[in-house]
Amino acid sequence: MNYLFYLSGENEKLAKSEVKFLLKSYSEFRLIDEDRQILVCEGEGNLERLALTHEVCNFVTSCEIKELHNVFENIGFPDTALCVRVTNIGGKKLDAAKVERELGAILWRRGAKISVSNPEVVIRVYLSNKAFVGFLIHRTNTKQFLIRKPTNKPFFMPNVVLPRFARALVNLSGVRENELLLDPMCGTGTFLIEAGLMKIRILGIEPFEKIVKGCRKNLEYYGLEPNVLMGDAKKLPFKDDSVDSIVTDFPYLQSTKSYGNLMELYHKATEEFSRVLKPERFAVIVSNVDVDELLNDYFRIIDKFYQRIHRNLTRRIYLCECC
Repeated sequence: MNYLFYLSGENEKLAKSEVKFLLKSYSEFRLIDEDRQILVCEGEGNLERLALTHEVCNFVTSCEIKELHNVFENIGFPDTALCVRVTNIGGKKLDAAKVERELGAILWRRGAKISVSNPEVVIRVYLSNKAFVGFLIHRTNTKQFLIRKPTNKPFFMPNVVLPRFARALVNLSGVRENELLLDPMCGTGTFLIEAGLMKIRILGIEPFEKIVKGCRKNLEYYGLEPNVLMGDAKKLPFKDDSVDSIVTDFPYLQSTKSYGNLMELYHKATEEFSRVLKPERFAVIVSNVDVDELLNDYFRIIDKFYQRIHRNLTRRIYLCECC
């Protein structure tokens, strides 16, 4: 199936990679086209899982904007109520409402049943450097992430990854339903919650009893199994090659005084990650400092992303493959 994705502009590189690695975990993936906040590709996957995608369409065509009228003179459409919705992307300032009326009028003259207020089918047109056309099949429910924001959970700690971003990183790891995702430094359990809600088996490790109890409480709050063990990421109690995916957020280095102890933790924990992760599977590791050299000792770094939180915190997100 050829899909057209309208992506969040918040972190476009990450949004495109989330789509790519989610679809690759289910099927062959082929890139067809891309533009600002737009990705067109061939593949299959559970589109309901996507976090950094606004909308997904069955892809029809892409063209120069001036060719849109000709496209709509020839496009096929169902015998049901439909409408055209147009969105400007990447600074385009065309009159979207005017374009909608013009394209809708073409379809009406061809016999289409136009219903602006109650359409059963929506034809989406995204205007960027060129026009992309598709039939809408999915809108991401972003309200769910606000409902699950950290302060709404029974157990809260500051500076945690937000749910929408956490879900994108779970998808980036290429883990499928009923496979096992490990967060060996799970904290309040944000990655575990997002993964568990997508029917992925979850397991967390945390060294502090208070946080273990809090994380379990959060998981139970969302109807998930409280699979969190008190343990040490430097000595994981699992067999070699036993985990399908790892997604975790390293404790942050905040001063030169903490550098030695935490870097020792990073080294020993990363060695354990590579031991328990299955070959050719992925770990997504978040850090507030560059750890390329460390990770290269145990993994192949596939990509690196940045998320600026504020002046003193920019997260580095590493997508790593177990060799």
